[in-house]
Formats: sequence, structure tokens, C-alpha cells
Amino acid sequence: MIGKLIPILIIINLTYSNFLFSEIPNIENRNKKKIKSDILETYYRSMNKWDIPFQDLLENKSGAACIEWDKMSESFLNNGIFDALGYSQNIPNEKASQIAAISGCDKMKDYYQLQGKCECEVVVVNSDNRINLPIKKLNIEEDFNNAINLYKNKEYLKALKIFRKLSEFGHSKSHYNISFMNLKGLGITQNYGRAYYWALSSKLYGEKKSGLIIKESQFKISKDEKNELENELKESLENKSIQGTVHAFLPLAKWYLSIPKKPDYDNSYKWLSIATAFNLKNAKKARDKISELVNKKNLTKIQEETKESYDEIRSNIQKKKEIDGEEYGI
Repeated sequence: MIGKLIPILIIINLTYSNFLFSEIPNIENRNKKKIKSDILETYYRSMNKWDIPFQDLLENKSGAACIEWDKMSESFLNNGIFDALGYSQNIPNEKASQIAAISGCDKMKDYYQLQGKCECEVVVVNSDNRINLPIKKLNIEEDFNNAINLYKNKEYLKALKIFRKLSEFGHSKSHYNISFMNLKGLGITQNYGRAYYWALSSKLYGEKKSGLIIKESQFKISKDEKNELENELKESLENKSIQGTVHAFLPLAKWYLSIPKKPDYDNSYKWLSIATAFNLKNAKKARDKISELVNKKNLTKIQEETKESYDEIRSNIQKKKEIDGEEYGI
């Protein structure tokens, strides 16, 4: 008798980096540029309360505020004021100007006994917004295990929400578990198409168990739907890659090798080249191997197109960093 392999939820997380980074709760999923602008306006409003219009100070000036990042709600940014402030003016050395502003803010912080509640940070130099939005560590292992415990307690919707969050960081086991829950209709209505989509994504990100769900779900959807889902996944990976989501490079290269009936070595080489330029693990070895299969007549053109995409990605990462004040692309 031949036993049938049955897909099961992945409950162990052993092969993924423990820590990634995400925005703090009150900043997540909001316009970062607007938040930085609103924080600066809040600083100006706070200074005006003390009858010190910052804009009227002499040039070579800096401003600092003691910022409680977990309280940066839209309501606070519209109406609140900072409890501790600092400023400087007419100081030729920019660094010294910032130090003076921080020093003044720290003194006010001590006076109002705000230790442990906020940190004094430079928010403006002359008219230049210098706010750096913070990031906090996202503990992948802890969050994954929390989702597993929720799943075991049949709190499927809460578990699915965490798996979805982790999936945004390229966490293959979370991709798989989203697929499994779609397959079984847990925390979401049963959907074989979505089960196939997430299982395929999980496989491209390196989860070997995904093959079980792929085999089961692909025979429950039409051939046209299967093709549409595969192309949808490719477009998603391409969009993420161009925007600077580094973890999407290698899965996209794998897509071009494993999904089309005839492997697309040209595009796989392109994304492996970009992954190599970003120094991703094993990318160079894979690129060099695939390069032998690329049509040599097309190689120069492919490399030129790759350079254009690489430059666009670097530009998008830089723009995102300038807007958010943080590194982008995990």
C-alpha cells in the first residue's frame, strides 16, 4: 500500500534570520514624508508656545525636540506640542549648532523629569528637515511562534494576520502557512487558487514542503487560472524588486527558470546579476552557471538592460531612504 503525503502546517522556524526591521506602530503604513513634515510643524508650534518663532531666529540655527515616537499619532501631530525643546542660532559650525540645540533640549527634559520617556533629537537645521524616523526590531522567530500558538488555539484569523505580516519580509514558512490555511479554509474562506499562489511563492523562497500543496491545489483550478496566478506572482516579484525589496531578487530569478515551459535564461541571468551586485548569498555562483546558457548574441543587450534596472533600483532605494529616514529593502 502506498501512503499519501498530506500537507501540514509548518510549526518550526529554524532556518531564518531571527531579526528583521519594521516601522514603529504609529508610523507603519502611513506617508513617511508627511509624518516628517508634521513633526517639524509640531516643533514650530511648540516653539511658538514659548513665543520663540524658530523661523525668525538668526541663520546657522538648529532645533531639537524630545520625541516620544510611540505617541506620534495623527491627533498628536495635528494638535500636540513637545514637552522639551532646544534651539541654537548664529553658530557658524553646523555640528556645534546641533549640539547646542540638543543640550538645551536635554536640560528641559531633565527639568520636566522626562527621562526614559523620550530622547532629544535634532529636527531642523536652518530650514532643512533633519528628522530620522526610527525603526524597531521585528523578531521573526518570536512572531512566528506566536502565530503558531494562535493557530493551535484555533485563533486562525489572528495567526493568519501575523503570517501575512512576516510574508512581506520574504519569510518562506509564513508563505507556506498562508497557503495551507487557504487550502483548508482556516481563518479565511477556502481558496485553491490562493493556496497555489502562496505555495508557489513559498517554493521560490526556498520552502521544500510547498510541493505538496502545489500538487494538490493545481489540479483543483483551471489551466488558465494557474497561468494567471503564476504571472501574477511574477509581476508581484518584479514590482517589489524594482522598488528595492532585495529579498525578491532570487525568487524572481527562480521564477524565470522553473515556471515557463522553456526556461528563460536571459531574464534569470538578469536578476541573478542584480542579486550578485547586492552581494546576496549564492547569487554569484548561480549567475555564473546560468551565464553559460544565455545566448551570447544577446548578452551585451541583456547586461545593458540589467544595468538600467540596477540603477533604477538603487535610485528607488535612495528615494525611499530620503523620505523615510531609514534603510529600505530587506
